Amino acid sequence: MELAELPLSNEAKDELLKAGFKALYPPQEQAVEAGLFKGENLLLAVPTASGKTLVAQLAAIHKLENEGGKTVYLVPLRAIAWEKYVDFNILRKIKGLKGSVRIALATGDYDSKAEELADYDVIIATYEKFDSIIRHRPRWVDEVNLVIFDEIHYVDSEDRGPGIETLVSFTRRILPKAQLIALSATVSNADEVAKWLDAKCIISNWRPVSLREGVFYDSKIIFNDGSIVDLEGDFNEPLHVLLAYSLREGGQALFFVETRKKTVYLARKLSSVSYLHLSEREREKLRELASEIRENSESTIIGEDLASVVEKGVAFHHAGLTTFQRRTIEKAFKERLLKVITATPTLAAGVNLPARVVCITSVNRFDPETHVSNMITVMEYKQMAGRAGRPKYDKYGEAVIYARNENDVDYLIARYVHSAAEKITSKLGLGTYFSTAILACVASRIATDVKGILEVFRNTLYHVQKGRGVSTRVKRVLKILVEDGLIIERNGFLEATSLGRRISELYISPSTGIMFLNGLKNKPRVFTEVSGLNLICASPDMRPKFSITGSTESFVVEFVGRHEEELYVDIGDVEPMETYKTVATLWMWINEYSEDDIYLKLGVEPGDLYACKETAQWLAYSAKEIARLVKDLEAVKRFNELEARIEYGVKPELIELASSLEGVGRVRARRLYNHGFKRVSEIASASVAELSRIPGIGQKLALNIKKEAGGMIRSEEWEKRLKEEGVQTSLSEFSE
Repeated sequence: MELAELPLSNEAKDELLKAGFKALYPPQEQAVEAGLFKGENLLLAVPTASGKTLVAQLAAIHKLENEGGKTVYLVPLRAIAWEKYVDFNILRKIKGLKGSVRIALATGDYDSKAEELADYDVIIATYEKFDSIIRHRPRWVDEVNLVIFDEIHYVDSEDRGPGIETLVSFTRRILPKAQLIALSATVSNADEVAKWLDAKCIISNWRPVSLREGVFYDSKIIFNDGSIVDLEGDFNEPLHVLLAYSLREGGQALFFVETRKKTVYLARKLSSVSYLHLSEREREKLRELASEIRENSESTIIGEDLASVVEKGVAFHHAGLTTFQRRTIEKAFKERLLKVITATPTLAAGVNLPARVVCITSVNRFDPETHVSNMITVMEYKQMAGRAGRPKYDKYGEAVIYARNENDVDYLIARYVHSAAEKITSKLGLGTYFSTAILACVASRIATDVKGILEVFRNTLYHVQKGRGVSTRVKRVLKILVEDGLIIERNGFLEATSLGRRISELYISPSTGIMFLNGLKNKPRVFTEVSGLNLICASPDMRPKFSITGSTESFVVEFVGRHEEELYVDIGDVEPMETYKTVATLWMWINEYSEDDIYLKLGVEPGDLYACKETAQWLAYSAKEIARLVKDLEAVKRFNELEARIEYGVKPELIELASSLEGVGRVRARRLYNHGFKRVSEIASASVAELSRIPGIGQKLALNIKKEAGGMIRSEEWEKRLKEEGVQTSLSEFSE
């Protein structure tokens, strides 16, 4: 089917043609024939790179041109949200009923009505963000007439799945006329999931680049089609031989490994091979990239490890890296500058990084929370294998599992290559998700009586798969929420109390809200920053928490001993030692210990630290709001300061500088403070020369922070900078 045949404006077709779209792929054509432009709910279970995103874009364009309204595109991870935001920029040059299409990216900040999104036509958001928006019920939500649920197989995830599942049910309840489109590469029970969504099911194995799967052993690849490829090479190491084969004629490779440490080890090991495949121009560019990584990595240990292999055309990738480091690696790989990435399996569920060859070096996956290694699921394997084959660059992709011995070859082919992914199953019955969903239902007035709540839960995958027991469980949880003072019943109607409504709006679980309430009533003898950290880190919503290891236990025990009077004694904490390690980590962060210090003393890597501090900041804000509700003004002040210190990683005296001067950061803020510039007003009145003499500031940054502080910049100071940089411009350009 040609693009010209689609019921879109000529303007839209022209923009799509400019972007390289001419004819539809078979799965896209199936979607059109199934009613994509007629408002039908659809589930697309088709391989990676088969054009799922374009299906969503086509549906959005058609809606905006013919009905107006709003499109919401939902994803499970922020990294994917950014990627889709970039993809949807193509719509900016297209006009809908309201004029030029406006696109917004919405992540984070779970206590907001997001009224600023009222003027946007397409909203790319994480599932959690849209869930929190629904709880505040801004008026613009009623305008949504198309919702895309990307990576719908995440419903099977124990941590994110229940939230996604209930969000789908809420969406169907409050937007009954909206078109729903669900997308995934791996849904083996697609018919069952489609039934839940009341959607037509489109299943296809078509890929733009053919995929061969197999097992790599003894310098041979045994493929699922029966063919065997002998790899020739001058290397003794099997993975070196495989990499040399992968990089021939401009290929790229992804190597998935079990643990983060092994990603670093393997990257170093493979760098000797990748370096041989670099041109002199690429080597120069990679040296520049490595220098950029060193300059922008507060942790010199991890930054240097990464930079040293990047120079040779390899990078490692895992959740312990900073967002900057991960995005830098991903961009360089997409630009084909980096030849190899070694990664933990989490990369397979993240951004789109195809490679000619994907190698799964181990079918085990280490769980950092339990410290146990388990075999990956077939679904995880299929997600990794699906990354093989680069559209526009490769005629084929190859996914191979590395076998250590001959006996494993047949087993791995049978267990993973020839098997279908496991069925997606509801995880809504686990933990306390029922109580969170029921409270949200009532607080947001999605349902106002027991009958309405039961209707919401009958629209869940849990009900489709489990059937019986939903009614009994709903009534039992409702009873607990009433006893906890979060919901009241009046004349057969349910209503959230002020506490219940605030807990739901804050996007915290009822158990966390009650823990905060009890923690405020029964504070430790000495209530300090450590006490506040203890309360938020002990809460069920705190993720990630850091496991105790032999090398870090003594530090944590010593920390607990020093702060014993400030810690809660009886708070109902299930894993107190994990809580204490997390408290110690955040305490070091807000007291300006370096990332290297935190890594060396507690083994917490920068990416994990940032994920932890982001959650802790949200929980500190939530604890502050609960304190405000119960009029505990001392606790409001304490948590307000703690929230800011967690955000910027500073002691109290640096909050003003760190929060007011963008790009300064906590290290430079401390240097400014120690050199006598303790307030923003003092920076505004200082000369550029005075500021630039401070280590790490320099002329360019001095000009920027002085301007940001509201100070006047003399023309001779500006001219000096231009002279040093060899740039011709005007003062007006700087002040814009």
